Amino acid sequence: MSTLTYTGTLDILNCGVCQIPHAIPTELRNDRYENGGNWWCPNGHKLHFITTEAERLRKRVDAQRERAEWAETRALSYRDQATAAERSARAYKGHLTRARNKIANGVCPVGNCRRHFDNVQAHIKSEHPDWHLTDPETGKDADL
Repeated sequence: MSTLTYTGTLDILNCGVCQIPHAIPTELRNDRYENGGNWWCPNGHKLHFITTEAERLRKRVDAQRERAEWAETRALSYRDQATAAERSARAYKGHLTRARNKIANGVCPVGNCRRHFDNVQAHIKSEHPDWHLTDPETGKDADL
């Protein structure tokens, strides 16, 4: 019989297959836990930790990164939509202003009509009763 003198620290684990208790150096256990890798029980069963601490942390960081990217994409999308809505409102306002200017100059603002009248409003009411301008700020029919 021989004697073993060991000055390190051992962690006692049970084999996941045969349940035999066995000891491995703490440094080895920590390395396998953090970096992956195998070790064997005294009966020869190949053992490993299912997920390492580094792998768990990597997954957590990746999930956080994906959430941040998703949020940034949504924010860009909302900004793009807001910018498009502002441009659209400006365009409608420009159309309304041009129509009002035509009317003020006595020109019919409807499509290809372009006829000149002293009383454009009376002409629009009699010749184009379904035509109307919508004010982009209020959404109501614009006053001509």
